[in-house]
Amino acid sequence: MDGLRLKSAPVIVSLLLSGALAAQEVPGEGNRVLRGPGNATWAPSVEEARTRGGAEGKLVFIEFESAECGSCKRMQGLLYPAFDFEALLIDKVPVKVDIASPEGREVAEKYGIAEAPAVLVLSPEGRIVFRMEGFMNAPDFYRHVHADLDAYRKFSRKIEQQDVPRLAPAEALESGRELYERADPASALPRLARAVSHPKATAAQRDEAREVQAAVELELGRPAAARQTINRLIATTKSADRRERGELFRAQIPLAENKPAEALALFRKFLRDHPRSPHAGGVRELVEKLQGATGKP
Repeated sequence: MDGLRLKSAPVIVSLLLSGALAAQEVPGEGNRVLRGPGNATWAPSVEEARTRGGAEGKLVFIEFESAECGSCKRMQGLLYPAFDFEALLIDKVPVKVDIASPEGREVAEKYGIAEAPAVLVLSPEGRIVFRMEGFMNAPDFYRHVHADLDAYRKFSRKIEQQDVPRLAPAEALESGRELYERADPASALPRLARAVSHPKATAAQRDEAREVQAAVELELGRPAAARQTINRLIATTKSADRRERGELFRAQIPLAENKPAEALALFRKFLRDHPRSPHAGGVRELVEKLQGATGKP
């Protein structure tokens, strides 16, 4: 079992009873809502869980399952009956999602969940608080989740107190990078821009901030800005490794713009310029796929 695993920044190279989540009316009890596992009112969808979380000031607890997942039932059998699980959900809106459903696939892809069982805890705006794939035992689960919850609360307080235009370059870079890794690119961008523009930023800080900033801009759907940022990095960095990563990242930008022929040309150029790159094998595979898609030999 893995706890929170933040995505590396920023190079892009490669149940107890079925239906337990459904709210039910209990005859003879004034239509009281029957609560689900953990004595919590489980949301019917991730969207509703996030809406409720925002309105109630709670985090969102997402559990991924699948019909063929024996470990899912084992995890549920070990977690659901325990008071510790009830306590864990007090400040959260829980929701269960089939990882093979359209909603499940969308959320899993966005947050890097490959298989069930998995648990994802998010802030209402979608910032990663905790991420776990697989399950070994309850003590390991609680140790990981509580450690990551404590770390997130500390981080969240720091972010709330920041005056971004006054941040020192090191703090701007560190907080911007972590916000990106926690899937909050909108909050990361102004901090990274602060690190790039700060007159006292070191060359290494400015390079790293530009590298993450380009990835953030692309994720936010701003490919032109991402291209401008990464071109600036390639032109100014003294690091050969960082320049190589920048050129590889630049080749991927046309894919976000649905320009496969342009991407193919840039990937071919990358192979000519860096034939011994550790990424060369993956790039060659991508070139073959793009050749097939574009019809270009």
